[in-house]
Amino acid sequence: MTPTRRAKTTTCLTLASTLVVAVASGCSLFDSKPDPGDAARALASALSKGDVSGVAWQGSTAAKANAFVGAAFKGMGTVRPSVALASVKLEDGSDRATATLTSRWDVSASPTDWTYQTQAALTLVDGTWQVAWSPRILAPDLAADETLDLTRTSPQRADIVDPTGKAIVTEREVSVVGIDKTKVSGAAATAAAKALATVLDIDPAAYAAKVNAAGAKAFVPALTLRQGDPALTENRARIDAVTGALRVASLQMLGPTRTWASPILGTVSEATAEQITSSNGALRAGDEVGQNGLQYRYDKQLRGTPGLAVQAVKKGADGSSLAKRELFAEASKDGEPLTISLDQKAQTAAEAALAQQTKQPTALVVVKVSTGEVLAAAVGPGAGGSPLALAGKNPPGSTFKIASSLALVRKGATATTKLPCTNTITVNGRRFANYTDFPSNKLGDIPLTAALAFSCNTAFISQYQKVSQAELTTAAQSLGMGEKLDLPFTGFLGSVPATTDVVEHAASFIGQGRVEASPLTMALVVASVMKGETVRPKLVESAAALPAPATPLKPAEAAVLQQEMRAVVTEGSGKVLAQVGVQYAKTGTAEFGTTNPPKTHAWMVAGRGDLAIAAFNEEGKSGTTAAAPFIISFLKAYDAK
Repeated sequence: MTPTRRAKTTTCLTLASTLVVAVASGCSLFDSKPDPGDAARALASALSKGDVSGVAWQGSTAAKANAFVGAAFKGMGTVRPSVALASVKLEDGSDRATATLTSRWDVSASPTDWTYQTQAALTLVDGTWQVAWSPRILAPDLAADETLDLTRTSPQRADIVDPTGKAIVTEREVSVVGIDKTKVSGAAATAAAKALATVLDIDPAAYAAKVNAAGAKAFVPALTLRQGDPALTENRARIDAVTGALRVASLQMLGPTRTWASPILGTVSEATAEQITSSNGALRAGDEVGQNGLQYRYDKQLRGTPGLAVQAVKKGADGSSLAKRELFAEASKDGEPLTISLDQKAQTAAEAALAQQTKQPTALVVVKVSTGEVLAAAVGPGAGGSPLALAGKNPPGSTFKIASSLALVRKGATATTKLPCTNTITVNGRRFANYTDFPSNKLGDIPLTAALAFSCNTAFISQYQKVSQAELTTAAQSLGMGEKLDLPFTGFLGSVPATTDVVEHAASFIGQGRVEASPLTMALVVASVMKGETVRPKLVESAAALPAPATPLKPAEAAVLQQEMRAVVTEGSGKVLAQVGVQYAKTGTAEFGTTNPPKTHAWMVAGRGDLAIAAFNEEGKSGTTAAAPFIISFLKAYDAK
């Protein structure tokens, strides 16, 4: 009896030990099936990565399944789904389960994602849950001969329009002229490139190098020409005679002419690699984007929002698409037009006034006095397409005496207040003089009106101890000059910097020293005088209004300035403008450079009716001879029916 009882005790201890080990290890002797949820979550993670090689498949090998997933997702680019396990249903008493997966694709910048659910069948085989292979696990009803493809639908880029809604920049037909290297190669391609460059009047060596560097089957553009461009119409036969030359018809967003307000409007072309990289996925190869000017600043508004479509594509043996069905789509949103204040008649007249100025930079700006709208902002060919009209930085010379006059009025001066106009004046060792042809009969104590009308430098400089630099700065700001405002376009409103240098302060009275202005600046100064209050520029119609200066211009102050500027036309240096009805004016020259005698910039500002005009010439003896002709030419063309 004793041995038998001892044997039973030993058996019970062994079973108890086993139970302890089982409990300690977290398993059960009565239910050893693994959780199908773990396998389903592993499947979701693998799909999210686009790599299912680690999944236990049933009905396919891991290699084949992984290859299918790679091919199916390839058309989605770098986008991959975020896949999560929604639920797992285990059939009672069975080794089968069904997993429901939720896939979410962030295919665009919009808050809406492509989201769907698919199901995967799981079977427990030898203690491992295997997933039954099916393309439908990847996407709804995806077939074995289909892949996913993400395509973008481009929106229509919007026009830049004038206040009447008439298009300024819109799609215009062009011909892209270049060499097609599928038709010519090697030394022949080099010779063809040089021949075509000669016809188009571009650098032959540079274009030949560009052609040589391009791929063997590339089309290498040389020049884009508008329909009607003489370079195309007069040379079409010569272009076609060049072996390998090709003219490709295209549509491009362009202004009325090649030069028409081009520094302001800007250009549109394919996005660069750098732009694509920095866009955080907003841009792709082939997208058209603004490169400068308003096209760049308002690119997002003008470009619109691209749409997209996710398609299941059935492909033939040769890789061609046989059928497509749409799984998800977002409609594109066309760009919104940008309305600007440029008046097409005024801008065209301004461009024509400067058309012959090829040797040096010139500019002309016209502002509508009542609203501050920029009606025209043109540069001559010699400006090389620079933003000189709105953003140039040059000393305004004697046109700044308008601001100096305001500072004197605020010190109690009137139009009849006498100022000493002498041949020269010396300030702290620096000698200042009047311009060479200053009329000798205007020397002596002359009224403020005459000092401005005949532009006596010494009369204004003589007040340097009465008016501080800060007071000059404030006067300029009251006329719309010298404040750093957040402009909705590339522009410069001038600068009258503080200084403790006495000579520099004296020079500021005549618009030199470190005083700077753009033609836009000086047109605003004239507009403010004419309106009797500070005028702010307006180019983009939708832009918020700019703030008023801390010290606004008063009508009574402006009345004195109007009287002075009227005298410039009736008896002073602006008489030449009377022929086109100009009512107010001021000439200006400003020394620059190191030559002896120094070269001078030439300015002329004028006002007539509701127009304030500023003309600038990089180099000229006087505003009367080197800038006033631009204003005369402009007004004659503007007035013509």
